Amino acid sequence: MLEAPWRKTHARKQIAEFSIPSGGTIFQLRASRVATMSPPGWLLVSKGDGHCIFNPLLGNRIELPSLQKLRCRPPLHAVDLDWLKRLQRGPNRIHTIALSSSPLLSRSYTTMISIHRDLMDHEPLGFAFLRSGEDAWTLVSIESHLPRSSVVRLVHYNGLFVALDAHNRIMTLNERKGCMQLQLALGKNFRHCGYLVECSGSLLVAWQIEGEGDAPVIRVFKVDLKKGTLEEVKSLGNVSLFLNYNSSFSVEFNAKYPKSCLKPNHIYFIDYIDKKNKIYSMDDGKVEWHCAGEWFQPDF
Repeated sequence: MLEAPWRKTHARKQIAEFSIPSGGTIFQLRASRVATMSPPGWLLVSKGDGHCIFNPLLGNRIELPSLQKLRCRPPLHAVDLDWLKRLQRGPNRIHTIALSSSPLLSRSYTTMISIHRDLMDHEPLGFAFLRSGEDAWTLVSIESHLPRSSVVRLVHYNGLFVALDAHNRIMTLNERKGCMQLQLALGKNFRHCGYLVECSGSLLVAWQIEGEGDAPVIRVFKVDLKKGTLEEVKSLGNVSLFLNYNSSFSVEFNAKYPKSCLKPNHIYFIDYIDKKNKIYSMDDGKVEWHCAGEWFQPDF
């Protein structure tokens, strides 16, 4: 049986607290940063310059190499060497992160990250990946005709690492070539960044827009990477979406799912305008207030 989603809040400075929606703290985690990630069940935990991935359900922790341990694939060009030297100078940080599969379910998995300058500088620096058993990150290039921009979401879907950038472009990793390739320019000019989330085997992108009186409205689209198309989704049926800044997930409410105070065919999100946690109904567009915190789906 699946665990009901947990809420992540900050009890005190550098202390993340996890609780269940109906109330009651499960555990606390001390770190300078605790971020949700793809797939559900894992967290990125940062302490100073060190990073690890952590599964709180079983307590498994896997250390990640320093961001200064970087390499480029041959053949190396002058631009690659300049980029590598710039990244190695630091200080840098992991901006988004995703796994190809849970390390508890497969010994062979890949970790992918997007790298930004430190917290005071949001300059995007690129992508890198790490195969299980390796001790250094491999840099990923971007197709030369694509301008570098901030990566807002990173997931692993249907065997591919998929990134959404601030210009609403979807790129995927060609691991053989070590290159990010453009798959689809979404063509939406919404004010805020979208969310990527896998739902019932499909890849969805969701945007918050302003409705009447600045009331938030969530629009959801199904993405077909092969056809390069978008199709608007009007109902989620027995599923709800949980949208987080770092990663998002979906939950199907069925006989195997524990009873809780959560509702199907709803979207749980943080309003960009007032930074409050809210619930959006796909049935009638009504918006309700909800308890504070990011959402986390415990899993193996």
